[in-house]
Amino acid sequence: MRSRGKLRGRIVLSLAMVTTLAGVGVSAGVATAAAKKLPPLVVGGIFPFTGSKSLLSSWGTHGTAVGIYEVNHNGGVLGHQLVSKYVDDAADSVDALPAFRKLMLNHPSVIIGPFSPTIEAVVNQFQPNDVVDFMVGGLTTLDQNTNKFVWRTSSSDSNESLAMAQYAISHGYKTAALLFDNSANSQGFVPPLIKAFKALGGKVVYDAALTPDASSYNSELLAAFANKPTVVFDSMDTQTAATLFGNAQSLGYMTNTVWIGDDLQSAANGSYAQSFGPTASTNLVAALPATPTTSDGAYNHFLSDYQSVWRTTTILPTTFNEYDSVVIAALAMTMAKSTDPKVWVNDIMKVSNPPGVTCGAYAQCVALLNHGKKINYDGASGNDNFNQYHNVFSGFQMLGFTPSLANKLDGYISPAQLAAVVAKGG
Repeated sequence: MRSRGKLRGRIVLSLAMVTTLAGVGVSAGVATAAAKKLPPLVVGGIFPFTGSKSLLSSWGTHGTAVGIYEVNHNGGVLGHQLVSKYVDDAADSVDALPAFRKLMLNHPSVIIGPFSPTIEAVVNQFQPNDVVDFMVGGLTTLDQNTNKFVWRTSSSDSNESLAMAQYAISHGYKTAALLFDNSANSQGFVPPLIKAFKALGGKVVYDAALTPDASSYNSELLAAFANKPTVVFDSMDTQTAATLFGNAQSLGYMTNTVWIGDDLQSAANGSYAQSFGPTASTNLVAALPATPTTSDGAYNHFLSDYQSVWRTTTILPTTFNEYDSVVIAALAMTMAKSTDPKVWVNDIMKVSNPPGVTCGAYAQCVALLNHGKKINYDGASGNDNFNQYHNVFSGFQMLGFTPSLANKLDGYISPAQLAAVVAKGG
């Protein structure tokens, strides 16, 4: 009987131990579940991985990856890490909508891209699908965007026209002739340029849409200079420029009048400057979007991240725009305390625009938000202050030329100056 009692006692003890261990197991399971990482948030990208503009995909993926690195290595977003999912739109409007639908199967929290060639094919898809988009490029048709879910951290092409007008007026050139070829790209400059120039007190005395690659432009030049312009604004292909500039030299129009061209004409020792002739060092200026500088702490922080991800600080174009887009989205989610695009879309301007404490690194900005501070994110691409159309103003360099046709900086048009032109009706 004593043996049976011992056995019975062991059974009871064993059952007690099992119960205790089960309890521990349940507690451990709860603790494990509590500590379990939250699911990642998808940053979608619509870029052209194939087709004639496939190089743009490298720009898009490089910038997006660095933005994701910056966020993930500084705590993520509300406990979530970011992951990327990309689709190929081939820079073709026909392919853009199927690419968008494919991307939506991954339930992205934010989309970066597409670039200008295909944004119009999908621009009306973001709001119905409750996803925020940061497109890349300066397409002028988005200058008065009213889509709540569409934003961009890259300056509009029309801002280049504003910079050209502002530079001319600031140097006392108040009568202008416009010599732009009739291509869609060149003519896209004309309406905003005329509007800005007039708003600043200038007068357009001649405007011609040139037929490209004609054998002579003497008649257009004679008509233009009959009105004695103090500045000529121009944009054209290289062959047209060679003929036009040669004609203008023969007619004596290259010595007393300043010519201001678009970014195509800015290249040092480029064909435009060479065609312009000996007065290029005194009479030719070109507008070029200003690249960020290493005097900017936020840009330096971006360069450090870029090197960590890509092992180089030789950055690809637009990458700081995609980077800022990812960071701004993450900050808006943090401020909204929500990863729901329908909610955090309302906080984009709250984290990117003044007033607020200026910050240029994700961790710094998050710390301020967590202390209840209003922030003003000034990122790698500039101040990222959105206007009512979800556009930003980046600065422009006005580049001249030395006698050897190297570039020299003749001026800088700041974002504040561009905004002031718009405020005046430009």
